Amino acid sequence: MNDFIKFTGPADILAFIPHTLGEAPKESFVAVTMQGNKLGATLRVDAPFGLEPVAFAQTLVSYLTADVAATGTILVIYTDENTAPNQRPYSEHVQALRVELETAGMPLKDAWLVTSELWRNYLCEYTSCCPDKPLDAITTSNGNAAMIYRGSNVTGFTPPAPFTGEAGARETIAAHKPDGWPEDLEASRATWAEVLDNPKTLTTQTAQELAGALQHPTIRDYLMTDIITNAPDQFTSVMLGVFPIRPDWARVDTAQEVAFELMKATPEGQRAPMLCLIGWLEWLKGKSSFAARYFKLALEDVAEYRLAELLAELVNRGLLADCVRDPKKSYDRQLSR
Repeated sequence: MNDFIKFTGPADILAFIPHTLGEAPKESFVAVTMQGNKLGATLRVDAPFGLEPVAFAQTLVSYLTADVAATGTILVIYTDENTAPNQRPYSEHVQALRVELETAGMPLKDAWLVTSELWRNYLCEYTSCCPDKPLDAITTSNGNAAMIYRGSNVTGFTPPAPFTGEAGARETIAAHKPDGWPEDLEASRATWAEVLDNPKTLTTQTAQELAGALQHPTIRDYLMTDIITNAPDQFTSVMLGVFPIRPDWARVDTAQEVAFELMKATPEGQRAPMLCLIGWLEWLKGKSSFAARYFKLALEDVAEYRLAELLAELVNRGLLADCVRDPKKSYDRQLSR
């Protein structure tokens, strides 16, 4: 859905952030770029406890500059550290960040502090002018209601489904790993397309066949790119989210759901391809924090799994998928203040 949601105050924006991240942040700095009067990209990083202010600020701004259309920035600090009245936790880091944002041409427009009990304007000097406000002012805001009405739900990180498959599944899946011949590739792609078009066709046998197909690197890559039906032919472009038009995000959601179902039939040691697939799709949606967790799980499942290492590097460098930067193609709704 690409029509705008009108935000009229800070509570609306604070309600939006957990929806776009998929969970309520804790001990975090969350920066939201502004594109004129519209909200742009959302970036969450861990609170800079013990980190040098200027280096932290430069790193964070280097991530934000990926939004080339940004004209300003909003900052939200989620913490329970030193949050007494008139106190500003991480004040040196915020000041360094203001300087770096100004230099980058995306100056800090506003900032808020959110604790486990309240929220308030971070930049306001006097509590009499900017009093503490209850958290329910966020959850009962029009912005939160609008997001829920449009189907958004703050569910948090979804862990991998536990293995509930048959004894001997590991050997069966290994036996289904194709040799890589053209006919193997086409058969796997046909099965994958059928399941994405109608997930009810996913049987135990089909799940094992697809889990086996995903063990082959070349076939895995084709199955991942086949999720985006209107993508260009170049594999690298697809993996970086470079699409000519808006993807079918409902199909993307279906692919993630199918991947979770596949893991129920797939034991540990064979799950890395599915975890990479899920993480990559989260990254395309702009949810880098979730993506990083799935890539980490993939590396725990299969040490030095190359695709997980490469995708994790994209996140570690703060790179955004190309589609995330374009409101006409991105998964997130277009939002304005």
